[in-house]
Amino acid sequence: MKIHFVGIGGMGLSALALWSKSNGHEVTGSDLSNGPMIETLIENGIKIKIGSNEIIDSPDLVVVSSAVPSKDVAEFKSKGFRVMERMDFVISNIKATVGVTGTDGKSSTTFMSQWIATKNGIDSSMICGAIPIGFDSTFRFGKNGVILEVDESDPKMEEISAEIGILTNLRYDHLDRYKNSEQLQLEKITNFLKRSKYTVVPYDFDFPASIKVGPGERMSYEPLESTFNAQNFKVKYMNEEAFVSLPIAGVHQMSNATMAIAGGILLGIPLKYCAESLKDYPGLKRRLEVIKKNPFVIDDYAHTPDEIRSALTSVRKYFKKVIAIFEPHRYTRFSKFRSQFAEVLSMADEIYVTEIFGAFEDQNGLDSKILAEDLKASGKMAFFSKMDEIIELLKKTDGDLYLFMGAGNITYKAHEFAKAIKW
Repeated sequence: MKIHFVGIGGMGLSALALWSKSNGHEVTGSDLSNGPMIETLIENGIKIKIGSNEIIDSPDLVVVSSAVPSKDVAEFKSKGFRVMERMDFVISNIKATVGVTGTDGKSSTTFMSQWIATKNGIDSSMICGAIPIGFDSTFRFGKNGVILEVDESDPKMEEISAEIGILTNLRYDHLDRYKNSEQLQLEKITNFLKRSKYTVVPYDFDFPASIKVGPGERMSYEPLESTFNAQNFKVKYMNEEAFVSLPIAGVHQMSNATMAIAGGILLGIPLKYCAESLKDYPGLKRRLEVIKKNPFVIDDYAHTPDEIRSALTSVRKYFKKVIAIFEPHRYTRFSKFRSQFAEVLSMADEIYVTEIFGAFEDQNGLDSKILAEDLKASGKMAFFSKMDEIIELLKKTDGDLYLFMGAGNITYKAHEFAKAIKW
């Protein structure tokens, strides 16, 4: 089949394009911008049109990302193309061996699940929402099943089929996609789990899972003495226990790893081997990724209050002066969680807030300057900065850690700053 992907440069759609290519389809694509995945796609023999959403080479099927405007989709259909949304394509074509969903930790748990499986002889494909360190894409080709990150922001996720369904956590987000109803999102998540033969969920989630993870449950973990870039802990399953040394930053990664180990056990891998597999786990890009030392510059995807808290908790005790640079993501999220953002960002010594990355949402009069004012009012050193001015402002500061956080364009500024500073 000839398949054209509109918005092919995105993390989700690029992985599906590579999956399609590896399964023998003829793949083309288009994207408005030349993002970080485009070069890898071209190297894999995919013809791409940059600068527009134009469809090329008369495909049998057009797959569109959620970012493609509805007017463009309507135009594709009016021209006689068969059009399918990203999630519908996944539902129709992929039966997951392991499907990982949740508000936070999906990508890390997906890659950890893949790492455990591969280390123990299960040659599975992976479709992830972030790029693993040492890899050039979010996709890995294998011959034995698929380990799939399941996007909880799309209500259609309830229709995805997985042999093993993992829920990392559920802190209600993306409610604009769920008619502003927490109950509706809960129902969709629960329906996904019901479709799975085996399930892993947190101890406080009301679902009769195969394995619950948490205090007093079949599986739990106990933190041990750790360092900034090594999380040491014990995992207990039934009457067994195993030591895990995870060689990455982030105290929250202990929970993600335990979820992945639970999935590994359901794949038939003994606890001991699951735990040992993670000793050389490389981590993901943009997950407390250290891109410079002395001073440290760290790039992180954190864009919800809980993710920001986890990131700052993971670094706080290891650095004397933490400077946080935060790009809010989505106007709806900023409006709903403004006070929580102020609370968690106050863990840093100095805070810079940039413009909101709208992600195609309407501004509705919202301005992130007000978050900087909230932080100032609480006694913090806090400033608002336009994105194109942030580097020059930061050059005048003196911190031993610069933590860049957000899900939009802030990553480019993190790398630009790391190259710009000389001391």
